[in-house]
Amino acid sequence: MIEFKVGILGAGHIAGVIADTLHKLEGFTPYAIASRDKDKAIAFGTEHDIKVCYGSYDELLADPEVEMVYVATVNSNHAEIAKKCIDAGKPSLIEKPFSYNAKTANEVLQYADSKKVFCGEAMWLRYHQMMEITLDLIKKGIIGDVRTVVADLGYNLREKERITSMETAGGALLDLGIYPLTAVFMIMGTPPVSVASNYVKLASGVDAYSTIQMSFPKGKFATVITSMLGKLDNKCIIYGTDGRIELDNVNCPEKVRVFGPNGNQTQELNMTERYINGYEYEFLAAREAIIVGRMETPQNTRTNILSLYTFTDTLRATWELFYPLPGEDDVKSKRPNVKKM
Repeated sequence: MIEFKVGILGAGHIAGVIADTLHKLEGFTPYAIASRDKDKAIAFGTEHDIKVCYGSYDELLADPEVEMVYVATVNSNHAEIAKKCIDAGKPSLIEKPFSYNAKTANEVLQYADSKKVFCGEAMWLRYHQMMEITLDLIKKGIIGDVRTVVADLGYNLREKERITSMETAGGALLDLGIYPLTAVFMIMGTPPVSVASNYVKLASGVDAYSTIQMSFPKGKFATVITSMLGKLDNKCIIYGTDGRIELDNVNCPEKVRVFGPNGNQTQELNMTERYINGYEYEFLAAREAIIVGRMETPQNTRTNILSLYTFTDTLRATWELFYPLPGEDDVKSKRPNVKKM
């Protein structure tokens, strides 16, 4: 088996989860860590058993032993660092959000194409086995025709500086809301035809709480609620003409429950014994794409990525919420087709 040596850029919480995942995943080695603070990189390496530690991202990207990169930095510099990975010829997975708007995301994807270097988004929900099971149940018609999806995700993140800052493209929508939105898009299989939304913001300007109501072809509907002010149910409920499906923990489903038309539970499906934590699936898919020379994975195509951030751009334009970052003039032009509630 081909063993991938992975370099991780950024030494925060998610980077630690990724390092621990790679230690348990056959075919991967967490080889190097880089932080802009060398002491932080060394401390991270000690905690997560990574021996090669760098005090700059450029040093890691220059290491010929690094065969794949995971970008786990703040939202605002994902696109910039992704381009550096491409310049270095390093295939990469970019922590969600791929970028803070569709314009910069598209620039990265086009640049990756021009250089023939894989660059994908680590939106683990699109790879998760519980979502695959759910979509298969829907396809088999176990709850009849899907009519409505209700999904919410919320945690108290008010003390996290990167999420409360406009300069780092913070806010609940890009850090949390894209999970239930992705679930809705996967289930519905098509963009909404109309949207109504509203939000509450913090004094810093970032969105803190939002409700998004969407209508889809053939009389289908969805509601997404997102909050960084406190914990919500964090569920996704799919209502059909002959029952419903419930997913616990919409950003990383832990089990799937099926209910019949009379409300009685008929099935409960859990993850396989080989399950690590859900992050492994995106690595396995990216590895396969890299080996065979594909520029995207079938689970999370470029169309998926751009559709999501075109949608969040439109929401933010309606909310008049713009980051002090490149490409945001493009967002300001996306006011039509979405109305405030």
